[in-house]
Amino acid sequence: MKNIQSNLAYFKISQDNPEKTLDTAYMFTEENSEIAKYIENTKEIKRHLITIKLLLEKKENKKTIDRYFLSLANTLNKFSTCSEFSCFINACDNTLDLAKKDLVLLKKIAKKYFKNRLLTENTPEEWIQAILDSNSGRKKGSCAENKLINILLKQHFLKVNTWEDFNKNNKVIARFSSVFNLKNVRKTLNIKINTKKQNKGLDLLIKNNTRIFLLEAKHLNTSGGGQDKQLSELIELISLTEKNKNISYIAFLDGNYSNVILNNPFPKGKLKTQKIEIAKFLKKNPNNYWLNTQGFKALFSAQNT
Repeated sequence: MKNIQSNLAYFKISQDNPEKTLDTAYMFTEENSEIAKYIENTKEIKRHLITIKLLLEKKENKKTIDRYFLSLANTLNKFSTCSEFSCFINACDNTLDLAKKDLVLLKKIAKKYFKNRLLTENTPEEWIQAILDSNSGRKKGSCAENKLINILLKQHFLKVNTWEDFNKNNKVIARFSSVFNLKNVRKTLNIKINTKKQNKGLDLLIKNNTRIFLLEAKHLNTSGGGQDKQLSELIELISLTEKNKNISYIAFLDGNYSNVILNNPFPKGKLKTQKIEIAKFLKKNPNNYWLNTQGFKALFSAQNT
């Protein structure tokens, strides 16, 4: 078996093997299995809105109109998110749940909708699916963790949910959870994890014989405010030190922005600062790692002798 190399060697492997522009771990290309429910609910919302608009134009009595508004509110549910009206509610700086509960608010938004948008009975399946596709980013929360777990399972690691299984096996992986939380990890493994930006816990705890790896995973495709915050969390992670040299921290970053961080030859501004900090902490803390997908695979295909 190969010996584990230096953290800079795995950083170089990551640099030499950039992330693919299409990663199936983050892709949701299948048609939504419940699209028929989204379509039917969208049609029902349209029917209510068309009726209400006609009643308003004919100046029907308030009680009749209110009854249809109440019926519209009852129609709004989890399958309403792809309707044009739901999208318009978002454009009015409100949420579907709030509009459903507040009839006065629902009326105001509906009247603005009648004034500013075209209302038709058409409900093409392709545009419902397109809206579902545009919201697919919300599904990516644990994709990076799942991707890494699958890589380790192929390397004959065992996924565990209890400390008993973690302690009695040599090659294991666990998600941070109510069992493997910061307090328990600190106490059980006698480590500090002296982080200020990760009080929620990290993502994965990996045991490879005598080595323990604490990992935070991020998937970033662009830079910006929220992304910079996530990057700063990764940089903080590799700045941490432990007395026990068998404890290592791993900052895992994939996505298109990983390639920018690793391979931009002329960084400027914030990117330049980030790259300088990464290089500084990797040299200062040789037990810590900054990895992309190929760097991660290479590290865990190696084994202490």
